[in-house]
Amino acid sequence: MDQRSTHPSPSVDGTPEASILVVGYRSKPYIERCLEGALRASEGESVEILFIDCSDDGSEALVGERFPTVRVLGYRGNLGFARGNNVLAQEARGRKLLLLNPDAFAERDEIAALLRLSRARPDAQAWAGMTILPDGSIDGGSIQPMLGAVPLLLALFGLAGLRPGAADPKRREPQRVPVLTGAFMLVDAEVWRRLRGFDERFFMYAEEVDLCRRISYAGGALVCDPSIRLLHDTGSGERRTPARMLNRARGNATFYRKHFGPCWAACCCTLLLAHATSRFVWGSLTGRRGHADSFGAIVRRRAEWWSGWPEQPAAAGRA
Repeated sequence: MDQRSTHPSPSVDGTPEASILVVGYRSKPYIERCLEGALRASEGESVEILFIDCSDDGSEALVGERFPTVRVLGYRGNLGFARGNNVLAQEARGRKLLLLNPDAFAERDEIAALLRLSRARPDAQAWAGMTILPDGSIDGGSIQPMLGAVPLLLALFGLAGLRPGAADPKRREPQRVPVLTGAFMLVDAEVWRRLRGFDERFFMYAEEVDLCRRISYAGGALVCDPSIRLLHDTGSGERRTPARMLNRARGNATFYRKHFGPCWAACCCTLLLAHATSRFVWGSLTGRRGHADSFGAIVRRRAEWWSGWPEQPAAAGRA
């Protein structure tokens, strides 16, 4: 089916086809580019945009002044990615929810293309394109497999490219996959509500993997179209800082402990530690200080991630 031949179904009550959810954290330097791109890339579609700032860095005021059509929710503390999106989703009116990272920048009609994909593939419950890094390479979040021991073993032996089930960027047609990128992911709103959105035990990282697993286990399908590509300046140019790597390990450990038994979860954490150790040693021996420091954080600070994310405090509020 030609996706460009489909059109949004009319809504008698004015319900948007999609609500675009943007959770900001220290995103003031680039939130304008994100929202400008979102407005441009969704032109001709029935959408609304919601934004919440989790760092109180002035983004809330900037967005309110610069983008009057964006619905801005008041600061409620550092909610994290999962809880922040849940808060936005509670206020959203769209039939679908589009999760968009504040460091993800549409340049053409990427959002409209994703909505066309969802209309062309109504058999699925979630859809995504691929996100591209500033250097032109594929963002790893777009081609990740389901988390587990096998991907960890393959990565440990330098065979990460053989990870089973991941999206294939060389195939430009839509394909069913086990995981979609949380930076640019469209979800049926009814499915989101039925599954209660993101699990807030994940402060950040792996929450989208957990959601994709729950969608699949409920009988749903996930579709990725590699021909839809969105620029993602991951971490605003800082992809592998020690803090980011440590937080990623926390997210993965939380996933293992939620979905696997204690012994298998411990096995996965051990493999994660072994992989980080091998990368740390390689970085040290080859003089790649940044590489060594990033993976070294996982090795040296095991106690901070091994048990996953700690329970998060209740959110603050501001009208």
